Amino acid sequence: MNITFDMCSSLTTADWIQIVIAFITLISIIVSIIIAIKTLKHNSKMIENSTRAYILFYIDYHPQTKKYYLVIKNFGKTAGKLIKLNVSPKLNWELCEFKQTLTPLTESKNVLLTPNQKISSWFDFDGYPDKQFDIYIEYSCNNKIYNENYSIDLSYIDNHEWLHKYSFDDTTDDYKKVLYQINNSILELSENIK
Repeated sequence: MNITFDMCSSLTTADWIQIVIAFITLISIIVSIIIAIKTLKHNSKMIENSTRAYILFYIDYHPQTKKYYLVIKNFGKTAGKLIKLNVSPKLNWELCEFKQTLTPLTESKNVLLTPNQKISSWFDFDGYPDKQFDIYIEYSCNNKIYNENYSIDLSYIDNHEWLHKYSFDDTTDDYKKVLYQINNSILELSENIK
């Protein structure tokens, strides 16, 4: 104990300054390493988010044909595989005015979608009892599993239909009606080409 005290008391002011500078340097190095690790993790997450698959389910409506389409699309930049899709309440052709024996697209599983690829099928929502749906979708990309939860409310279609139908101030003008029909036809064609 006496030797340690003697050693400390024999240090000069210059020695103390060097010890303090060494300690500050050590703390600076540790802080720099922590910042570098956090930056690398953040950059890695940003790169992952900007390059991964984003697979979503939605319901598309075409006002010209008055048809609804169930759509599963990969909006991301990497291929992704749909693992599971749950729509609640479950879509059922038996509840439609136009009955089908087909399985709805919402029953799809293990579907590989490349970037911007979509699959779609028609579904008869005219007179369908449900207008609000809770969606759960699970998909994989780059050996990671992602899931999304969101809701779809089809009641907006009535407003959408009204806006397309009466987009011109004077609906009694036949030229404007024809322009409206041409506009909707072109929009539908461009959607189908995508």
